[in-house]
Amino acid sequence: MVRTAWTAPTAHPTPAPVMMGRVTEPVPPADQRRLRLTSVLPVWVLAVVGAVLVVTLTPRDSFAWLLLVFVLCVLVSFVLQLITATKDGLVERISIASSGAFVVVLVTAVVLLAR
Repeated sequence: MVRTAWTAPTAHPTPAPVMMGRVTEPVPPADQRRLRLTSVLPVWVLAVVGAVLVVTLTPRDSFAWLLLVFVLCVLVSFVLQLITATKDGLVERISIASSGAFVVVLVTAVVLLAR
């Protein structure tokens, strides 16, 4: 009996899976400014409204509620970025939105400490 070397069966190459249904084109600068306004300003407004509510309505545990406002702002910023479905400038827009919310929460915390 003659032994031959075993070879793996040849398979036909399969196409790579498609991760996204559509690929976005680069966004012009004017549209990036519009995206920045529509996805960052609502987060800042939410932070200001939440901070005002915390200052006016919570006599105790104000800092815990303030932390909740900040976490909600960060989550809303991610959701707004997912809604825009544009990857160009994603990190910048999330950073701007979260940083603005952080500044609002920080100023509110200083006001609560001074009270």
